[in-house]
Amino acid sequence: MSAALKALEKLEFFLIAALMLCMVALYATGIAVRELAPAWSRNVAFVDEATRYMMVWMVFLGLGLALARGRHIAMSVFRDRLGDRLGQILRKLIDFVGLGFCLYITWIGLDIAQRVAVTGQNSPTLGISAGILYGSLPAGFALLALRYALSLFGLIDRWNARDADAATLEGH
Repeated sequence: MSAALKALEKLEFFLIAALMLCMVALYATGIAVRELAPAWSRNVAFVDEATRYMMVWMVFLGLGLALARGRHIAMSVFRDRLGDRLGQILRKLIDFVGLGFCLYITWIGLDIAQRVAVTGQNSPTLGISAGILYGSLPAGFALLALRYALSLFGLIDRWNARDADAATLEGH
């Protein structure tokens, strides 16, 4: 795996972990303020919206990592029963179709995010552009498309990644 791809994975993992920690901190603070100082609860009204935005970004940022590590849901019974040659052809076909789908969703998502950003629509409590939320769709699917392309061209082996993770977890 190239240094650039390793750096991208570390960045994605860091962003996801940071978003998760921020969500926990915001929720804990929101609960504490509502329970201990109810008069101030209006000051933390933004917590629900902020954590929703963070959750959406976290999910979309995790798409590519999950694919690269073999963590997406798969129906592999048929694929596994095929011989090596047919199985390889099917895997490449799946990667090709997945890449095409992700590129299409990225393109559509960019269009939607731009349209929303141009309207000037803002979130109710945070007051930030709704385009930021909609930007998570093309960002996540672009990262997913990258992983499909890397798998299609044999630069990563996403098909055996889950088995490798399981062996590592078992101490092998």
